[in-house]
Amino acid sequence: MRKPIKILGFPRSGTSLLQQLLATHPEVYSPPETYVFSGCAKMIRESRGEGPDLGMLTGLSFAGFEAEEVIGRVREFGAAFLQEGAAREGKAIWAEKSAFDIFDLPEIEVLLAGHARFVCVVRNPLDVVASMKELTDQMGQNVPEMRPWMAAHESYYVAWAHAWRDLTEALLALAERAGEDAIVYKYEDLTEDPPAVLARVATLAGIAPFTGPARLGSAQIGLGDWKIASSREVSKSPVARWKKSLPKSSARAVLEVVGPMMDRLGYARPAIRAPMTREDRIVQFKRAKQMAIDMRRAGDDT
Repeated sequence: MRKPIKILGFPRSGTSLLQQLLATHPEVYSPPETYVFSGCAKMIRESRGEGPDLGMLTGLSFAGFEAEEVIGRVREFGAAFLQEGAAREGKAIWAEKSAFDIFDLPEIEVLLAGHARFVCVVRNPLDVVASMKELTDQMGQNVPEMRPWMAAHESYYVAWAHAWRDLTEALLALAERAGEDAIVYKYEDLTEDPPAVLARVATLAGIAPFTGPARLGSAQIGLGDWKIASSREVSKSPVARWKKSLPKSSARAVLEVVGPMMDRLGYARPAIRAPMTREDRIVQFKRAKQMAIDMRRAGDDT
């Protein structure tokens, strides 16, 4: 049976690339970011403390509405927008991604498990962290969803690394629970062999195979998609871009956090040379100074 597709991944992991590719399929309605399910997630989220839970599910339970009924109505509310969009374009199913949905993962699983199939995208965390820095520079601020990690870590780079590790762990757990209703793939695999990854997605979705070369679709873009806006083909150039943009000391700190998860996902840990210590710099300065003195003396002798 066909089910719609929910695309999930940490921000800057390449979910927009998949959304753009799916938008070219004749059976799939794949709009730019809607944030419809993050909105629905907030509707069913309960705040917990020492007292009773507070939220719509608890409040409506006192009015005689069972939690499953409320969740079902919220699910129908969110999905209706995407179903209407698909009907307008004559598409059989919808596929939706929004950049920060992974921060609402528990509620999105409650809403969509058994009702949608999950495509989970992971990317080399060093590239993710480098791209998060670019996104933050573009926005002029860090994304609000990152506040818990920012409060715990002085370095932005280290905070992004911890968030990636924690949420990727949660994403893989969701995929495992979903079983045949989920696949996990690496962004780098999509850039290396688009037909192979798209074939997996088509099989999961129960749609016809993609035909022709992999090209990007809709010119509409969502938050953070400024890079992909001018692209029409899948490019390998973003892979390993961290080597040019991440400071070595920060890259090493990130690697200490994400290394075990990289091993689990099959990424090779790079060897990153340690930055020079204060003592090393003093020795280097003294050597350079002595070389300059020796060269001056040699010039005076001639």
